[in-house]
Amino acid sequence: MTVNAHDEVRSAIASLLRIGEPGDGLLKRLVDGIGPVAARAIIAAVGRGETTAHDAVQGLATTGAEAAEHAQMPEAIDRWAVRAGEAGAVGNDLDKIARIGGRLVIPGDDEWPRMLDDLGPAAPLGLWVRGSASLGAVLTRAVAVVGARAASSYGTKCASDLAWDLAARGITVVSGGAFGIDAAAHRAAVAREAPTVAFMAGGVDRFYPAANAELFEQILTTGAIVSETAPGMTPMRHRFLLRNRLIAASAQVSVIVEAGWRSGALNTARHALELSRQVAAFPGSVYSASSAGAHRLVREHEAELVTCSDDVIALTDDDTPALFDAAAVGDAPHSGDRSPSSDPREALDEREKICLNALTVSKPLDVGTIASRAGLTIADALNSLTALDLDGLAARRDTGWVKLRKSRG
Repeated sequence: MTVNAHDEVRSAIASLLRIGEPGDGLLKRLVDGIGPVAARAIIAAVGRGETTAHDAVQGLATTGAEAAEHAQMPEAIDRWAVRAGEAGAVGNDLDKIARIGGRLVIPGDDEWPRMLDDLGPAAPLGLWVRGSASLGAVLTRAVAVVGARAASSYGTKCASDLAWDLAARGITVVSGGAFGIDAAAHRAAVAREAPTVAFMAGGVDRFYPAANAELFEQILTTGAIVSETAPGMTPMRHRFLLRNRLIAASAQVSVIVEAGWRSGALNTARHALELSRQVAAFPGSVYSASSAGAHRLVREHEAELVTCSDDVIALTDDDTPALFDAAAVGDAPHSGDRSPSSDPREALDEREKICLNALTVSKPLDVGTIASRAGLTIADALNSLTALDLDGLAARRDTGWVKLRKSRG
């Protein structure tokens, strides 16, 4: 790809990040099928009234684009088209981010964190980044430390000690920049003068919560502040929940230090489990409501109980392959040619990997739900599930299909 072509792709992705919401699987499917430049052009044309979403999808169908097969694509294009006009009115986000010393990192850049590709259909189109750290480099070895905003003194002490020790061992601390456990973890890494990465639910140009502005400024000196949402966009509840998938995907282990029964940190744990990442939890008092969620994870065998950094480091597995590793997808042998001596996930074809990523460890899903989440037809989902079952990666239960944990043997 030439420099000018790469710049055009970057500009298109910048526009699409403002047009779509984080984790929009339909937009990702359209971009994967025809490329970001063509996707932006179609959406913009509908936004200007030059064509209709229905005609645009019919045009895609004549080219054989798989995105045209999705029944909700016309409705989605109409939705994006409304924002396409707003994006033009707001101005050039690339200029805005450059003025505050930030950048847009996209797939293909040296800095792109390839571990986020494990999210498959839910992977981000690009990331707005501020800070001195090279994102891909600092996330090579990373642990997420998350938990309650209304943390107890015990919880913040556990988070601080853990983050301090991890930073001392050269492991990047990842969190969400919130009050409580998140802030305690970031502060400990900053005090260690080590890189720490904060994933935000709003634009990286406006720190949230504002009370942590000084902490965010300190993070910029050695680490990075990252978001999918365009500059100026405000944090919203659904963006926090979708942001959590980036935290989970960026880390080899997600540690829940303190979390109540309905804590948002449990959402991060859920994403980590869906990605076959390790989840760990610190124990708290049996009388403490702020540890009820963490205890539930341990009780339901979804998290390993840990009490120190050594426990957490023991859970890291540098040999675990990325589920959506580009090289593996391109070179994977047919599902009938599995090598018994290697990890069976390395030999999965692309549809099988996407299907595996759509499954969860704890909640059985029916085939229709799996197909919808994976963006596959029912027939392709059934074929993929059968292959995963044969490889010992998935199993059928009474109420649906579940992902099987990787054996530690």
